[in-house]
Amino acid sequence: MDPSLSSAPSQAVDIFSQQIKQTPAQRQHAKTQSVEVAQRKYEVMYLDAQGRFNEFNTIARAHPAFEDAFAALGHSAIVQTQNGHMSVEDVLPGDEVRLSDGSYETLQWRGRITLGPVANTANVKQTIMTRITADALGDNRPSQDLVLGPSARLLHRATGIRKVTGTDAAFIPAADFIDGNTVLGLQPAASISVFQFGFAAQRCLMVNGLEIETLHPGSAFNLGLRGDALREYLSLFPHKRGFEDFGLMNHPRLRMRDLDLLR
Repeated sequence: MDPSLSSAPSQAVDIFSQQIKQTPAQRQHAKTQSVEVAQRKYEVMYLDAQGRFNEFNTIARAHPAFEDAFAALGHSAIVQTQNGHMSVEDVLPGDEVRLSDGSYETLQWRGRITLGPVANTANVKQTIMTRITADALGDNRPSQDLVLGPSARLLHRATGIRKVTGTDAAFIPAADFIDGNTVLGLQPAASISVFQFGFAAQRCLMVNGLEIETLHPGSAFNLGLRGDALREYLSLFPHKRGFEDFGLMNHPRLRMRDLDLLR
Protein backbone atom coordinates (compact mmCIF):
# COMPACT_ATOMS: atom_id res chain seq x y z
CA MET A 1 0.00 0.00 0.00
CA ASP A 2 1.13 3.44 -0.82
CA PRO A 3 2.39 4.97 2.46
CA SER A 4 0.76 8.24 1.58
CA LEU A 5 -2.62 6.51 1.59
CA SER A 6 -2.00 4.01 4.35
CA SER A 7 -3.62 5.75 7.28
CA ALA A 8 -6.71 7.89 7.35
CA PRO A 9 -6.85 10.60 10.04
CA SER A 10 -8.76 9.59 13.11
CA GLN A 11 -10.72 12.87 12.91
CA ALA A 12 -11.92 14.64 9.80
CA VAL A 13 -10.18 17.91 9.00
CA ASP A 14 -12.60 20.81 8.49
CA ILE A 15 -10.90 22.60 5.61
CA PHE A 16 -13.82 25.03 5.24
CA SER A 17 -14.07 26.12 8.87
CA GLN A 18 -12.36 29.50 8.35
CA GLN A 19 -14.66 30.48 5.49
CA ILE A 20 -17.76 29.31 7.38
CA LYS A 21 -16.81 31.16 10.56
CA GLN A 22 -16.27 34.45 8.74
CA THR A 23 -19.09 36.96 8.94
CA PRO A 24 -20.41 38.49 5.69
CA ALA A 25 -18.62 41.73 6.57
CA GLN A 26 -15.32 39.90 7.05
CA ARG A 27 -15.68 38.09 3.73
CA GLN A 28 -16.45 41.40 1.98
CA HIS A 29 -13.41 43.03 3.63
CA ALA A 30 -11.17 40.16 2.49
CA LYS A 31 -12.57 40.49 -1.02
CA THR A 32 -11.93 44.24 -1.19
CA GLN A 33 -8.40 43.78 0.11
CA SER A 34 -7.63 41.55 -2.86
CA VAL A 35 -8.83 44.15 -5.37
CA GLU A 36 -6.11 46.47 -6.62
CA VAL A 37 -6.80 50.12 -5.77
CA ALA A 38 -6.74 52.42 -8.81
CA GLN A 39 -4.06 55.09 -8.55
CA ARG A 40 -3.03 58.32 -10.24
CA LYS A 41 -0.36 61.01 -10.13
CA TYR A 42 -0.71 64.08 -7.90
CA GLU A 43 1.52 67.17 -8.09
CA VAL A 44 1.91 69.26 -4.95
CA MET A 45 3.66 72.56 -4.16
CA TYR A 46 3.54 74.00 -0.64
CA LEU A 47 5.16 76.13 2.04
CA ASP A 48 6.50 74.24 5.06
CA ALA A 49 6.26 75.42 8.68
CA GLN A 50 9.33 77.64 8.14
CA GLY A 51 7.81 79.21 5.02
CA ARG A 52 10.15 77.39 2.64
CA PHE A 53 8.96 76.34 -0.80
CA ASN A 54 8.72 72.59 -1.43
CA GLU A 55 7.27 70.43 -4.16
CA PHE A 56 6.77 66.76 -4.92
CA ASN A 57 4.95 64.39 -7.24
CA THR A 58 3.41 61.25 -5.84
CA ILE A 59 1.18 58.33 -6.74
CA ALA A 60 -1.94 57.94 -4.61
CA ARG A 61 -5.33 56.36 -4.97
CA ALA A 62 -7.66 57.69 -7.65
CA HIS A 63 -10.51 58.26 -5.21
CA PRO A 64 -13.13 60.99 -5.77
CA ALA A 65 -12.27 62.65 -2.43
CA PHE A 66 -8.60 62.84 -3.46
CA GLU A 67 -9.30 64.14 -6.95
CA ASP A 68 -11.88 66.69 -5.81
CA ALA A 69 -9.21 68.43 -3.74
CA PHE A 70 -7.18 69.09 -6.90
CA ALA A 71 -9.71 69.68 -9.67
CA ALA A 72 -11.27 73.14 -9.30
CA LEU A 73 -9.46 75.59 -11.58
CA GLY A 74 -8.97 75.14 -15.28
CA HIS A 75 -5.78 75.97 -17.15
CA SER A 76 -5.44 79.71 -17.94
CA ALA A 77 -7.95 80.83 -15.30
CA ILE A 78 -6.88 84.29 -14.12
CA VAL A 79 -6.30 85.45 -10.54
CA GLN A 80 -4.92 88.73 -9.25
CA THR A 81 -1.70 88.76 -7.26
CA GLN A 82 0.31 91.63 -5.84
CA ASN A 83 2.51 91.19 -8.91
CA GLY A 84 -0.43 91.60 -11.27
CA HIS A 85 -2.87 89.26 -12.97
CA MET A 86 -1.55 85.73 -13.50
CA SER A 87 -2.76 82.41 -14.87
CA VAL A 88 -3.27 79.82 -12.15
CA GLU A 89 -0.52 77.61 -13.56
CA ASP A 90 2.00 80.42 -12.98
CA VAL A 91 1.03 81.15 -9.36
CA LEU A 92 3.26 79.52 -6.73
CA PRO A 93 3.05 79.06 -2.96
CA GLY A 94 4.40 82.22 -1.37
CA ASP A 95 2.60 84.51 -3.82
CA GLU A 96 0.07 86.97 -2.37
CA VAL A 97 -3.29 86.31 -4.02
CA ARG A 98 -6.41 88.50 -3.97
CA LEU A 99 -9.48 87.09 -2.25
CA SER A 100 -13.11 88.08 -2.81
CA ASP A 101 -13.10 90.55 0.10
CA GLY A 102 -10.30 92.53 -1.56
CA SER A 103 -7.57 91.36 0.81
CA TYR A 104 -4.43 89.50 -0.22
CA GLU A 105 -3.31 86.28 1.42
CA THR A 106 -0.26 84.07 1.03
CA LEU A 107 -0.86 80.97 -1.05
CA GLN A 108 0.26 77.99 1.05
CA TRP A 109 -0.50 75.07 -1.25
CA ARG A 110 -1.12 74.39 -4.92
CA GLY A 111 -2.26 71.05 -6.25
CA ARG A 112 -2.45 69.82 -9.81
CA ILE A 113 -3.69 66.71 -11.57
CA THR A 114 -4.20 65.81 -15.22
CA LEU A 115 -7.61 64.77 -16.50
CA GLY A 116 -8.27 63.15 -19.84
CA PRO A 117 -10.93 61.56 -22.00
CA VAL A 118 -12.88 58.81 -20.26
CA ALA A 119 -14.22 55.72 -22.00
CA ASN A 120 -17.98 55.99 -22.43
CA THR A 121 -18.98 53.03 -20.27
CA ALA A 122 -21.76 52.61 -17.75
CA ASN A 123 -19.41 52.03 -14.81
CA VAL A 124 -17.11 55.01 -15.40
CA LYS A 125 -18.05 58.53 -14.29
CA GLN A 126 -17.54 61.04 -17.06
CA THR A 127 -15.26 64.02 -16.46
CA ILE A 128 -17.25 67.22 -16.86
CA MET A 129 -15.56 70.60 -17.09
CA THR A 130 -17.70 73.74 -16.85
CA ARG A 131 -17.26 76.62 -19.29
CA ILE A 132 -18.86 79.86 -18.12
CA THR A 133 -19.04 82.41 -20.92
CA ALA A 134 -18.27 86.08 -20.33
CA ASP A 135 -21.01 87.97 -18.43
CA ALA A 136 -23.08 84.78 -18.05
CA LEU A 137 -23.72 85.43 -14.34
CA GLY A 138 -23.76 89.24 -14.50
CA ASP A 139 -21.64 92.13 -15.66
CA ASN A 140 -18.01 90.94 -15.78
CA ARG A 141 -19.03 87.69 -14.09
CA PRO A 142 -16.88 86.29 -15.48
CA SER A 143 -14.83 88.98 -17.18
CA GLN A 144 -13.93 86.49 -19.92
CA ASP A 145 -14.75 82.88 -20.65
CA LEU A 146 -13.74 80.69 -17.72
CA VAL A 147 -13.22 76.93 -17.64
CA LEU A 148 -13.52 75.27 -14.24
CA GLY A 149 -12.74 71.75 -13.12
CA PRO A 150 -15.21 69.06 -11.97
CA SER A 151 -14.95 69.99 -8.28
CA ALA A 152 -15.24 73.79 -8.61
CA ARG A 153 -17.77 75.55 -6.40
CA LEU A 154 -19.06 79.11 -6.84
CA LEU A 155 -20.20 81.38 -4.04
CA HIS A 156 -23.91 81.90 -4.67
CA ARG A 157 -26.35 84.29 -3.01
CA ALA A 158 -30.07 83.63 -3.05
CA THR A 159 -33.03 84.10 -0.74
CA GLY A 160 -33.46 80.38 -0.20
CA ILE A 161 -29.94 79.93 1.11
CA ARG A 162 -30.74 81.69 4.37
CA LYS A 163 -33.78 79.45 4.84
CA VAL A 164 -31.60 76.35 4.51
CA THR A 165 -28.37 77.40 6.21
CA GLY A 166 -29.04 80.62 8.11
CA THR A 167 -26.38 82.38 6.02
CA ASP A 168 -26.63 84.65 3.00
CA ALA A 169 -24.33 82.69 0.69
CA ALA A 170 -23.18 79.14 0.02
CA PHE A 171 -20.76 77.34 -2.27
CA ILE A 172 -22.59 75.50 -5.06
CA PRO A 173 -20.94 73.22 -7.67
CA ALA A 174 -20.20 75.04 -10.90
CA ALA A 175 -21.72 72.11 -12.77
CA ASP A 176 -25.11 72.90 -11.19
CA PHE A 177 -25.19 76.13 -13.22
CA ILE A 178 -24.93 74.35 -16.58
CA ASP A 179 -27.81 75.47 -18.81
CA GLY A 180 -26.53 74.49 -22.24
CA ASN A 181 -26.54 78.14 -23.31
CA THR A 182 -24.13 80.42 -21.45
CA VAL A 183 -22.83 77.79 -19.04
CA LEU A 184 -21.69 74.64 -20.79
CA GLY A 185 -20.62 71.18 -19.70
CA LEU A 186 -17.58 69.93 -21.60
CA GLN A 187 -15.91 66.53 -21.77
CA PRO A 188 -12.14 66.75 -22.34
CA ALA A 189 -11.06 65.58 -25.78
CA ALA A 190 -7.40 65.55 -24.70
CA SER A 191 -5.42 65.60 -21.47
CA ILE A 192 -5.83 68.83 -19.49
CA SER A 193 -4.41 70.16 -16.22
CA VAL A 194 -6.63 71.29 -13.36
CA PHE A 195 -5.56 73.03 -10.16
CA GLN A 196 -6.61 74.02 -6.67
CA PHE A 197 -5.26 76.61 -4.25
CA GLY A 198 -4.94 76.22 -0.50
CA PHE A 199 -4.72 78.99 2.10
CA ALA A 200 -4.72 79.07 5.90
CA ALA A 201 -8.40 78.08 5.84
CA GLN A 202 -11.32 77.87 3.43
CA ARG A 203 -11.27 81.06 1.39
CA CYS A 204 -13.19 82.64 -1.47
CA LEU A 205 -10.88 83.33 -4.40
CA MET A 206 -11.53 85.81 -7.20
CA VAL A 207 -11.09 84.01 -10.54
CA ASN A 208 -11.97 85.91 -13.72
CA GLY A 209 -14.32 88.00 -11.58
CA LEU A 210 -16.11 85.02 -10.00
CA GLU A 211 -15.89 83.90 -6.38
CA ILE A 212 -14.51 80.35 -6.24
CA GLU A 213 -14.02 78.12 -3.20
CA THR A 214 -10.46 77.19 -2.27
CA LEU A 215 -9.16 73.98 -0.69
CA HIS A 216 -11.15 72.49 2.19
CA PRO A 217 -11.96 68.79 2.75
CA GLY A 218 -15.38 69.51 4.23
CA SER A 219 -16.57 67.48 7.18
CA ALA A 220 -14.84 64.22 8.08
CA PHE A 221 -18.18 62.42 7.71
CA ASN A 222 -18.79 63.67 4.17
CA LEU A 223 -15.19 63.01 3.17
CA GLY A 224 -15.79 59.32 3.86
CA LEU A 225 -12.17 58.26 4.43
CA ARG A 226 -10.74 56.23 7.31
CA GLY A 227 -7.53 54.57 8.38
CA ASP A 228 -4.90 54.19 5.67
CA ALA A 229 -7.02 56.04 3.11
CA LEU A 230 -7.34 59.09 5.38
CA ARG A 231 -3.63 59.07 6.20
CA GLU A 232 -2.78 58.86 2.50
CA TYR A 233 -5.17 61.73 1.78
CA LEU A 234 -3.67 63.97 4.46
CA SER A 235 -0.15 63.26 3.17
CA LEU A 236 -1.06 65.33 0.11
CA PHE A 237 -1.40 68.42 2.32
CA PRO A 238 1.89 68.68 4.25
CA HIS A 239 1.21 72.34 5.04
CA LYS A 240 -1.41 71.07 7.52
CA ARG A 241 -0.67 69.29 10.80
CA GLY A 242 -3.84 67.22 10.62
CA PHE A 243 -7.47 67.23 9.56
CA GLU A 244 -8.49 69.73 12.26
CA ASP A 245 -5.89 72.20 10.96
CA PHE A 246 -8.12 72.93 7.95
CA GLY A 247 -10.42 74.78 10.33
CA LEU A 248 -14.12 75.48 10.05
CA MET A 249 -15.82 76.25 6.76
CA ASN A 250 -16.51 79.95 6.25
CA HIS A 251 -19.44 79.17 3.96
CA PRO A 252 -21.60 76.04 3.77
CA ARG A 253 -21.97 73.87 0.69
CA LEU A 254 -25.27 73.26 -1.06
CA ARG A 255 -26.58 71.86 -4.33
CA MET A 256 -28.81 73.90 -6.60
CA ARG A 257 -31.50 71.26 -6.20
CA ASP A 258 -31.63 72.08 -2.47
CA LEU A 259 -32.78 75.57 -3.41
CA ASP A 260 -35.14 74.32 -6.11
CA LEU A 261 -37.10 72.43 -3.44
CA LEU A 262 -37.98 75.75 -1.80
CA ARG A 263 -39.57 77.22 -4.90
